[in-house]
Amino acid sequence: MKKLLFFVFIVLFSISYSQKKFSTNEILNTFPLRKAVKVKIISYNINFISEFPTPLPPIGGRVDSAEIKRIIANQKFPISLKKNIESGEFSGIDEIKILNFKETYDLFKLLYNTCGKFPNLQRRISMCFFPRNAILFYDENDKVFDFLEICFECHRMDSLSEEFTEINDMCDNFYFNLEKFFQSKGLKTKFNQQK
Repeated sequence: MKKLLFFVFIVLFSISYSQKKFSTNEILNTFPLRKAVKVKIISYNINFISEFPTPLPPIGGRVDSAEIKRIIANQKFPISLKKNIESGEFSGIDEIKILNFKETYDLFKLLYNTCGKFPNLQRRISMCFFPRNAILFYDENDKVFDFLEICFECHRMDSLSEEFTEINDMCDNFYFNLEKFFQSKGLKTKFNQQK
């Protein structure tokens, strides 16, 4: 009898606390999707390594100033997506893909239904945040009104506005599936060592 009661308790507990998924209507009415006229996914900072080589390589037992100048001259500095959007300058963006309605819906299903509706109260904190990908949301005036930056290297993301509907990214396959989506659209997602 105790085993049966324990089994019933486990089943009821699992049903009441299982992760619910967003319905199609809920997905279409999340902010910023409900306001977006166009959605683009992008990659940027793909060829930028986030660390300057330290210590500087010694040449003949000392640090050569010509070598330092060469390293600085070859260093590609990162773009700041927020500053680029504010200025309307998109020259530093490496790859852009405009999503059609089905692709946008599939992306939002990934964002909202991979881990379920209710985020875990426990959050992963990573000091790393060097985003190389983002989702841009355009209004009827063809202006970006919000974006979601994504760092696949440290598994973090950040939105421009606080109005962005919270995404539950606290399951093992969230970033893996999202990265596969970006890659399936032809975008790079990690540092690309140029030879």
